[in-house]
Amino acid sequence: MLRRGLLFGLMGAVGLGVAGCSSSTPLGAAMTTTPDSGIEGGTDVAIVVQDYSVGLSQLHPASAALQLSVTASPELGERILTVKYPAATSDAAARDMNCDAINQEWSSGSAITFQIKPALDLDFSLSFLDRNGVAYTSYMSLHGGVWQAMRVGFADIEPNAYFQPPGAPKPAPKIDVSRVTGIGFAPQDMGEGSYAVGEFVVR
Repeated sequence: MLRRGLLFGLMGAVGLGVAGCSSSTPLGAAMTTTPDSGIEGGTDVAIVVQDYSVGLSQLHPASAALQLSVTASPELGERILTVKYPAATSDAAARDMNCDAINQEWSSGSAITFQIKPALDLDFSLSFLDRNGVAYTSYMSLHGGVWQAMRVGFADIEPNAYFQPPGAPKPAPKIDVSRVTGIGFAPQDMGEGSYAVGEFVVR
């Protein structure tokens, strides 16, 4: 499950919290979105959340134990972030990554999409805090050594069942992605490893 450390890391680094309990699904052949139930928009849009265009300046590792690099990927035709992380320790937040959102208004899209390639099979989490201050997280199981296109639908993601930031409304109102200031992500396995992740785009 998502650790409390990632939630606090996001709140401190980019002014958001994190959590949730939903699964993401691989993208199909088509990248255009269709409207999701209960979410405004859903048209064919491309809202860049983070593309590493300014290098590491908008990236906030939770600890110096993470090794970061931004490079161009000829294979994807975009910049990618590579993260090397240590084995889990008693510091629950030590392997968390937080990123500022370049564009914070997501309501014309229906999902956040990205491509990711871990070195080994990996359980992974992606989180954000919506405008209401409710923490959401999606969990996914990834295959090692191959790029995988992921889609996290706003109509599918649920509030974190394990922890919410102080002041989060209960019960949570309808998700509101009209202002999301950042995202957080982290490995959920115990061992050391690495992963490369491409641009985060709302579609």
